[in-house]
Parts: sequence; C-alpha cells; structure tokens
Amino acid sequence: MCLGIPAKVLAIADGPLPMAMVDMAGQKRQCSAMYVPELVVGDWVFVQNGFIMNVLDEQEAKDSLAAIEENDLIEHVAEVSPKRRT
Repeated sequence: MCLGIPAKVLAIADGPLPMAMVDMAGQKRQCSAMYVPELVVGDWVFVQNGFIMNVLDEQEAKDSLAAIEENDLIEHVAEVSPKRRT
C-alpha cells in the first residue's frame, strides 16, 4: 500500500526535471515537482512515491496530517518499509 503524505515545500530546483526539497513529517526529502509547474516555496503539497501530485491548502494538509497521526500510519509505514529491514 502506498501512503500519500502532505509536506511543505522548502526549496525548488528548476530544470528539465524540476525537483523540490520538502519537509515531510519532520524529515527533509527530495521529490519530483514535474506534475506541478505552478509550485512555489511555502506551498503545502501531497507527495506520493517521491512525486508531488498536487498543491493543497494549509487546512487540507493539517487535516490529513492529523488523520495520519491519529491512526499511527507514519510509524506503521516505517515498520514495514523494505528499507528498514536488515
């Protein structure tokens, strides 16, 4: 199962394949911004599989983050992630 997570855009690098640095649940991550050319620093976005899928308003982002936290979904994802297994 893939979980999309709201994140806040910290920086944007233009180019043929634009990338954005985002704050996702307290972690900085590089994500592809190719689907959202209107993106600006400070936007809240929905990230899935390393791609920014769309821009959210701040209330949508906060509501989604509250639901994720309430259901312990981020912790659950970390527990079952193949990258975490040794």
